[in-house]
Amino acid sequence: MLLKNVVKKNITTFKDFPKKGILFQDVFSITKNPKLMTLITNSIVSYIKQNKITKVVGIDSRGFIFGSCAALKAKLPFVPARKAGKLPGKVYKQKYKLEYGYDQIEMQSQSITKNDKVLVVDDLVATGGTALATIKLLKKTNKKKIYCYFIVGLKCLDGIKKISQENIGIKILYEADK
Repeated sequence: MLLKNVVKKNITTFKDFPKKGILFQDVFSITKNPKLMTLITNSIVSYIKQNKITKVVGIDSRGFIFGSCAALKAKLPFVPARKAGKLPGKVYKQKYKLEYGYDQIEMQSQSITKNDKVLVVDDLVATGGTALATIKLLKKTNKKKIYCYFIVGLKCLDGIKKISQENIGIKILYEADK
């Protein structure tokens, strides 16, 4: 059975969470399953090797789970992309628009060099706001190719399309309709 079908079969969805009309894709049903978690980690590591990645960036917070597992297995550095005010020292910052207001993603300035080939990992891409902000942040510091790996992509929102327009490598394990 294809890994995307295994993810589809094993991911738990919650209707009307966090608000009415949302069908929430809960990746914690994946992390509770060590065999499935191993398969996903191996898939990310394969993508890392295929693209000769030198650093893995995990997006706050669930991207930390999948990204750090893959980085450890691939014997690569893991770099967190965090919400504002969570990292010490000099940080690069990128603001992005939310449905109601703005947020900011940050990364320690010494974490990425201009020669790194970076893989951005997150659990899910919906509108793409946080992922796009992370990509823009990396483009400020990094002249090499940037790649993304998402466990779930929501086809009903335009995040996948927006990210695809950024001239980066992108892999989405499972594209959900809702």
